[in-house]
Amino acid sequence: MSLTSTEYRLLEYFIKNQKKVLSRIQILEHVWDINFNLGTNVVDVYINYLRKKLDKKQPTRFIQTVFGMGYMMKES
Repeated sequence: MSLTSTEYRLLEYFIKNQKKVLSRIQILEHVWDINFNLGTNVVDVYINYLRKKLDKKQPTRFIQTVFGMGYMMKES
């Protein structure tokens, strides 16, 4: 499996923060290192890309959506 540099930074951030709920704003600030328009869906898009690569042939998702709060990586 190959990851883009952004996908890699996103995965690394989730691994360092396993079992913590991360908001979209936290993810934007740490992975992209700039302030984006809060209405952007770039986080959702990249999480979808990462899920397609990580969850291939897996029964459950590694990155869970926490409705109303953000995302969390389950413990490996």
